[in-house]
Amino acid sequence: MDQEPRADDFALHAWVDESMRAARDGREGLYLLAAVVADPSACDAMRETLRALLLRGAQRLHWRDETVDRRLKIASAIGAQDVALVVVVGAPIDHRRQERARAICMERLLYELDQVGVRQVFLESRHDALNTRDIRLVDALRIRGSISRTIVVNFALPKLEPMLWAPDAVAGAVSSARFGHDADVADELGVVNVIDVRLA
Repeated sequence: MDQEPRADDFALHAWVDESMRAARDGREGLYLLAAVVADPSACDAMRETLRALLLRGAQRLHWRDETVDRRLKIASAIGAQDVALVVVVGAPIDHRRQERARAICMERLLYELDQVGVRQVFLESRHDALNTRDIRLVDALRIRGSISRTIVVNFALPKLEPMLWAPDAVAGAVSSARFGHDADVADELGVVNVIDVRLA
């Protein structure tokens, strides 16, 4: 006889990507970490929705390469999903200290994800040395008690995991809106929990 799933068997997953925007027109430069939070058992339909938006020959959606019209479609598709969107926006960014900005924003993002019950986080994979730096940060946060030991951080490649296309889009849309561009695109995402942190 099949057993009913227990409440403590349920665990949310989150997919995370970064974005940066240089200072311009009197506005501070930004470093953003965006997360899309979802029930992992219900993500296949979202993956298919995102794959259906690929241009012929493309291996992934990448916000910076998209036209405004396509950005509207992508944002609308994400906004229609049963997901939570969280973005940590750090400012002002010093491009010589990008990893410091990432560490500050990562600490806050992982704390927020931990608080809502996320148990598995997938960061977009960079190269080995930077991935190792991220894991050392996670270990340090656990030791300090900033996050619990139940939240696990791993890496994924956007060519293999369409769920990573969503935080890329969310970060890009929020970044543009902060600079006064394409606010209607960001509106298509629906509710986004935006958290500001100071980097200096």
